[in-house]
Amino acid sequence: MMTVPYRFLCRWGWGLVACLALGLFIGACRPLSDWGAPTYTLAPTLTPTPTHTITPISTKTPTPTPIPSSTLPPPTPLPTLQPSAVETPIAKVQARLAQANVTPLCLRWEDTDLDGEPEWLGAYLQPGEPSQLKVFILDGETWHDLEAPPAEPGKVDYGLGQYPTCEIEVRDANVDGRAEIIIWGRAEESVDLLHLFVWDGASYRLLGAFVGDAGIRMQNADGDLADEISVRYKAGGGLVWEAVHIWDGANYGWSWERYDWFYLSRPHVYRTDTPERAVISFYLAINDRDLPGAYHLLSQTTQAEQPYETWALGFATTMAVEVGVVHEIERSDDAAVVAAQALSYDNVDGRVAARLWDVSWRVVQTADGWRCVSATTELLDSWDAPYYR
Repeated sequence: MMTVPYRFLCRWGWGLVACLALGLFIGACRPLSDWGAPTYTLAPTLTPTPTHTITPISTKTPTPTPIPSSTLPPPTPLPTLQPSAVETPIAKVQARLAQANVTPLCLRWEDTDLDGEPEWLGAYLQPGEPSQLKVFILDGETWHDLEAPPAEPGKVDYGLGQYPTCEIEVRDANVDGRAEIIIWGRAEESVDLLHLFVWDGASYRLLGAFVGDAGIRMQNADGDLADEISVRYKAGGGLVWEAVHIWDGANYGWSWERYDWFYLSRPHVYRTDTPERAVISFYLAINDRDLPGAYHLLSQTTQAEQPYETWALGFATTMAVEVGVVHEIERSDDAAVVAAQALSYDNVDGRVAARLWDVSWRVVQTADGWRCVSATTELLDSWDAPYYR
């Protein structure tokens, strides 16, 4: 009978229990004569682990190490406004307002003429039918009324507004080094008004007056730090016509026009009840990145000549597109020609290329409305847009 040394098994990790069990089994198979007197091996005595004496923690509070003082000079304390410096101007403006019988909606203490001394800028509502929003500047003892220009013949005179609003800003909006006084107003149901004034050395001169029945926006869209003024007008069919004005160094002048959605909610309804709206809807769909919707506005003949996949590749780099100056120039039976200008923004090798196009669309009338057939284009101008939003 072959026996396996249990030491071999123990060496390979069976564990102490397995080794003992196997050893007993092998030993049991030996004859009794082989059993000798048992020998006992004394277990080694464990050496006790030496104990370490723990020094008790001192109850004495240690002296903190001083932090080296900084070599930086102490910060300059912010200037505080002395109560006496405020009480006198407040008392003067209160007396002046009481003398003029004016109860202001709001008051601001700002340097409106950049002479280093703040002036009082306020707004109040003048009673009447309708009431009129009034804005004034009190510079020491001198009272300045900021007046809106008279309305054009045949138009309603809204003044600065008809409701008790107080939306006034003082900042350099056109980056000309002067502080403009920006006044927002409201009238009737949805009329917005915007007036800008500036100190010219002798008086507060009107820089611009704008009225829109679909909103007015001031924003810097081209990165030159000067705000453009976009005046929006209702165009019907869920659309607005937007006129963009820029500062030319002396005045605000018209620079571009475009169509946009009146409501921001989606999905939009692409109107095709007129030739002009069919063209406008086509470009708005592309600007919304709704390429299937734009393709649907093409005539069936045009779609048959070019499948959607091929047609959509032509707009792979288009980031945005705007359309304006849209008008019908020709009509014959169920066909028409619509002229427009389109401003496109494309990603060209990582830079934004802006291009202005003169476009002429041929459109046809179908059972589903007007549809775009084909267009001829002429590039009018192109430039790199270093700032795009």
